Amino acid sequence: MKSFAVFALASTIAFPAIASAQAAAPAPAAQAGAAVSTGATVYDTSGGVVGTVDTTDGTNAVVNTGTVKAAIPLSSLGKGEKGPVLAMTKAQLEAAAGQQQAQASADFKAKLAPGATVYGTGGTQLGTIKSADASFVTVTTPSGDAKLPIAGFGPGPQGVTLGMTAAQLQAAMGGAAATAPTASATTATDATATAATTATPPAKPKKK
Repeated sequence: MKSFAVFALASTIAFPAIASAQAAAPAPAAQAGAAVSTGATVYDTSGGVVGTVDTTDGTNAVVNTGTVKAAIPLSSLGKGEKGPVLAMTKAQLEAAAGQQQAQASADFKAKLAPGATVYGTGGTQLGTIKSADASFVTVTTPSGDAKLPIAGFGPGPQGVTLGMTAAQLQAAMGGAAATAPTASATTATDATATAATTATPPAKPKKK
């Protein structure tokens, strides 16, 4: 069994309940649901910078504080004089994101149980989990067992997902297997040696 390098799955913390946090803080002076564009600076209600908008899909805006990335519903953003306003400071958003990320990580690790199906980034089933610890996950595939860093796994639409396609994992495992001696070669060598030692020596010619 070999260990392989895998691609870590990037994640963004989503805040579906951000409006409830907003209710406890002073509401932005301007209307909610402000139009937000990529690259816009997001401010708190005191005018402090919270972060910048990395992307937006018309429903959520991914706000990058420089430390975390949080998906904020556009309905939770107000329209201020300088730009979009969020009723949380940068520190509050980062603290909330940290708590949510820790909870999400614990929930996900609970799913890394023996027998759980593992999918690749292309959605193809790669195998099943054989075992998992704090650092590695061993996956049983049709080609054998692969010991993979836990950081390469994440939640996906189908379940536990590895940051490799089926082809990438197969290629990595094939390369490792090529450097190891095969059982058939060893057996053939042993068989040849056995035959050589057990063969009947040729009969000596009779003297006339």
